[in-house]
Amino acid sequence: MNKRRAISVKRVCRAKRKILTRKILKRLHRKVRGRLIIESAELYVMWKKRGLSENLFNKIMTAGKMEDDIEWLKFLALASSSLGMTVSKVMKILCKVLSSSQLRGPPRMPFSTFSFLYMYLAELAGISKSHVVQALKVLEEVIGPDGIIRITDFIKNSRVKLDNGYLGRH
Repeated sequence: MNKRRAISVKRVCRAKRKILTRKILKRLHRKVRGRLIIESAELYVMWKKRGLSENLFNKIMTAGKMEDDIEWLKFLALASSSLGMTVSKVMKILCKVLSSSQLRGPPRMPFSTFSFLYMYLAELAGISKSHVVQALKVLEEVIGPDGIIRITDFIKNSRVKLDNGYLGRH
């Protein structure tokens, strides 16, 4: 193979590799279709079909100590952490990814899902349990009777600060 051909092959390969975005995470979430557990091999195929980096997939798997059966929401949280460094930014991304595009108004999710993801990310970031409990207690007062938390409930709430720690990049 001549030098010019080798360079163009490298460009094509590089062009096919996509950067992980919130939009791609939303597509992956739709593809998982509400399952809580997904097999790593199946998720890997979905990941590669979207042209995403094998290296990033492996880093997420390692960071989450994941093996064959993967808790989808934990994987999604770790994947989202590669887009935002702070817990609050990652929670904002997750809220947008998990929110149905059919709903009008600000992105939202069930408070139980929010709590699960926040506790998981806070633990990884080294945020104290007492801080997490206090933040969730304040947020519980804000959510309506429907049990749904809106992105504005935790982003624009002066009474709550989700993070005092940073998540490492994957």
